[in-house]
Amino acid sequence: MADHRGLKLLKSRKRKPGSGDYGKFGLTDAQGKALLGVSEKGLTASPEDIEAYLRQGATNTWKASAEATPARSSGPVRVRVQNEGQENEPVIRPRRRTAVKTRSPGSEGAASAAANAKRHVSQVSKKNAKPATRKRAKTPATTKKHDRQAEACDAEPTCATLEIRIAKPSDAAGLSALLRQLVTVKTDELSIARNLEKLRKAGGGTCVAEKGKIVGSCSWTSVQTLQHGLIGRITHLLVDKGQRRQGVGSALMDEACAALRQAGCSRIEAMSDIEISNAHNFFRARKFKQTSYRFALDIASDK
Repeated sequence: MADHRGLKLLKSRKRKPGSGDYGKFGLTDAQGKALLGVSEKGLTASPEDIEAYLRQGATNTWKASAEATPARSSGPVRVRVQNEGQENEPVIRPRRRTAVKTRSPGSEGAASAAANAKRHVSQVSKKNAKPATRKRAKTPATTKKHDRQAEACDAEPTCATLEIRIAKPSDAAGLSALLRQLVTVKTDELSIARNLEKLRKAGGGTCVAEKGKIVGSCSWTSVQTLQHGLIGRITHLLVDKGQRRQGVGSALMDEACAALRQAGCSRIEAMSDIEISNAHNFFRARKFKQTSYRFALDIASDK
């Protein structure tokens, strides 16, 4: 309804419930001028406010158009007065006879050729004529950005609400599909379910990010050291390739750091996987400092 009236519908970019103007909308005209629900702090209008505004505007437009339409006049009445002594003329006048023109065979052929030539020229002119172009009003870049984001959220399921929760053994299938994005990791659902239980008993844990399906996971544990005492260690952090740079990794890290802080850890170390693109810069952006290199060696188990 907003598009038919030349208006632009703005939708909040917040994806986390309760944050900022999550779930709010706004309206602007074609030039980007705010009409409803747009303020310096963000969007403030609800879907019901937008619907009421558009319906009220349609009613006012119809009413103003009806009031502005002038009443139809009946027009002057013509009265014909006959002079005295003048005989009444018949109501139905006789039709005029027109002389029928006859064409000679030669002149008829010439007229037909001229008509065909004229029709051909008219068709060529119509083909070569350029269609009239209608200039569109320029739309501000900010309004276009809001429109693109709103359309993307309506068309893609990736805009579902993000949920961070503790992983369960029943999440083994979803975690297995996520871990298959790492070439160096070879595991199955049964091993994942067993490792979740072992990690829990060792004082660690795993949380998952869910948007209709599992799109990220993070694991942590606590390690007693000689030089630093009890420290927390992020042993695994992975976000689906199609969900990166959308706040999923930060939400998982917040959950892990809160659990390690509650366990009494005063220091947190992160194991940054080389295979994951831009993983190192992610930790640097969260104020982690590179203090050492990590080396790994696979050894055979005695069991």
